[in-house]
Amino acid sequence: MGNWGGRVSTWVRRGSQSLRGRDGTAAIAQTLLARAFIIAVNVATGTITARILGPSGRGEQAAMAIWPQFFAYSLSLGLPSALLYTLKRYPTDRSRTFSAAVVLGILVSVFSGIVGFIAIPILMHGKYGTEAIQLSQALMLAVPIVIFTEVLRSAMEASDEFAIANQIRFIPPLSTLGILIFLALTQQLTPFTAVISYWLPMIPILVWMIACARRFFVIRFTYLKKSFKRLLHYGLRAYGIDLISALAGQIQQVLAVSLLVSESMGLYAIAFSLCQLLYVVQSSFVTVLFPKAAARPLSEVVEMTGRAARISGILAIVMAIVMMILAPVVLNLLYGAAYLPAIPIFRILAIETVLGGVAIMLSQAFMAIDRPGIVTVIQGIGLVMGIPLILMLTPIFGLLGLGLALLVSTAIRLFSVWLCYPIILKTAPPGLWLTREDFDFMKQRIFKKFT
Repeated sequence: MGNWGGRVSTWVRRGSQSLRGRDGTAAIAQTLLARAFIIAVNVATGTITARILGPSGRGEQAAMAIWPQFFAYSLSLGLPSALLYTLKRYPTDRSRTFSAAVVLGILVSVFSGIVGFIAIPILMHGKYGTEAIQLSQALMLAVPIVIFTEVLRSAMEASDEFAIANQIRFIPPLSTLGILIFLALTQQLTPFTAVISYWLPMIPILVWMIACARRFFVIRFTYLKKSFKRLLHYGLRAYGIDLISALAGQIQQVLAVSLLVSESMGLYAIAFSLCQLLYVVQSSFVTVLFPKAAARPLSEVVEMTGRAARISGILAIVMAIVMMILAPVVLNLLYGAAYLPAIPIFRILAIETVLGGVAIMLSQAFMAIDRPGIVTVIQGIGLVMGIPLILMLTPIFGLLGLGLALLVSTAIRLFSVWLCYPIILKTAPPGLWLTREDFDFMKQRIFKKFT
């Protein structure tokens, strides 16, 4: 017993030390644990809002909450990805690159806020009241928070400071949970106060991120012309991929706001939030893959991308099967019987989430080798076909039609990215079935961490 106790203690100590490392495996483990914790907290916050607000109130909250992120990501000009790549590609000009990104971030924030303020009344007209529309417009003040959070996170990841980047991810939802509990106990929880509880914690976090960035960069607003050119050169080409990723992740919510009544929107919001549990594994690999693969030779990039897609994909598939089986129990237990009609849309979105994660993973190879522009056009085909499908099927079949349209759109995007490998890169696309080499790789990495 004493020997076993000593071995367990040694494994725990070495495992803890490995999680604090800076290599790819440690970074993935750090990111995975952080995102798993975030998902658990988000489930708790979703349970509170769903049970107190009901499907209609939850739908109104979702309708107001999506706009700052939607317009910030849609009009980002590829700035976060451009900053990460440029910092890796030109390490001697780190401070000037970061300073140029700050200036561009300010301009993008102002432009995105103005566009959102004008567009929101048009997009929400007819389904939501004047008060909800005006409150949604007021939330455009949160756009700079979104932009600079992403810019600073990219700067930390480019510096291999994944621990800081992950802290940025999990502290806000934990703070939000505390605020929601307080609002619920004081009977002040409304759709608008629920939305505000998500944004308030981001303000001190943003200040803390700026303080962290000052440890790695010196802000200087002179001789930035070359840095502007580099960021825009990569960013405008990568913008298409960022835009499609943002639209693919949020256009369905925007169209749902326009096509669904608040109660149906509430059911959709719950199904969508639960599906984020499935994406936690794949998104953790994506977060680490791009910084680690950026500017490497093509053969290495394809090998890294394929392995990451296979390992994360099989883990997501297993999770999807389990969650689809347990959906009735989970929805009833967490949110109540009023949300059981969300089961069919949840199961469709679960499949769509897994396929979308693989598509995003495969696209990272093009980002890493400075070829983001071509795949943007190919991926756009899926999105362009998806929008009319949503507009056509949702009014006829409701939530089920929305889910089917999204599934078809995502399948087209995945197939399109897969085709880009032989057509654009002149190389075979990565295999998507797990191989013995993948198992040996995982075994070797895990064994190395704990021995």
